[in-house]
Amino acid sequence: MFENCPSLLPSGNIKKIVLFLHGYGSNGEDLLEIGRIWQPSLEHTAFLSPNAIEPFEGNTFSDSYQWFGLADFTPLNVRAGLDKARPHLNRFIKRVLAEYRLLPSDLILVGFSQGTMLALEMLFSVSRLGGIIGYSGAFYPPVNATPLSPPPVLLVHGTTDVVVSYAMMQAAQNHLRQLGVNVMTQTCSGLGHSIDEAGLMAGLDFIKYQHQNQPIAL
Repeated sequence: MFENCPSLLPSGNIKKIVLFLHGYGSNGEDLLEIGRIWQPSLEHTAFLSPNAIEPFEGNTFSDSYQWFGLADFTPLNVRAGLDKARPHLNRFIKRVLAEYRLLPSDLILVGFSQGTMLALEMLFSVSRLGGIIGYSGAFYPPVNATPLSPPPVLLVHGTTDVVVSYAMMQAAQNHLRQLGVNVMTQTCSGLGHSIDEAGLMAGLDFIKYQHQNQPIAL
C-alpha cells in the first residue's frame, strides 16, 4: 500500500476508487471517516486518503499536514500553492490507477476546504476523471487554462461558513459553468465549515450515480 496514505479497502476486487483530499492542518484519517460511512453502499470501492505533502505550518504536531502554505488567502498566494501541489497529486493519481489497473473514469476525487481547491485543480491535469466532489471549498483556476474532458462536479457548502464563505461556492459554480463543466450544488442551511448528513448523502448519491453511468474512458 502507498506510504503515508490511510486507506479503507474492500474485501473483494477493487473496481473503483474514492480519493479524499483533506483540509489545511488536518490529515488523511480525518476524511477516511467518510469512507467508513459510504463503504456499505459502494461495493468494490477502495477509499484512499493520503496525508498532504507538507507538515502543517500552524503547529508542530506530527499528524497535521497541508497541501500548501496559507500565509494569506489572496488568489496570488493560493495559485502559487496549487502550482506547487498539482504535480504531486497528478503523479499520485497516475500511480494509483496503474497499481489497480483502472481508468481515470474509475476514480472520484473528494476534497474538503483546501483539498477541494486541489481537487478542482485536477480538471486541468487529468482527463476523464470519474467525478469531483468539493466540500466547503473554492476555485482558483490557472490563467487561460481549459479543463481536460471534465467530469461532473458536485459542490457542497454551508451557508454560515466563516472560513470559506458560501459566496465562494457560488462564484466557483459560475466560473466552472463558464468553462463548460457540469456543476451541481448542495446548500446546507445553517452549516459552518463542516460536512453534515445531508452533504454526506448528496456525495454518496453523486458517487453511486457516477459509478452506474460512467462512460468508458478513451
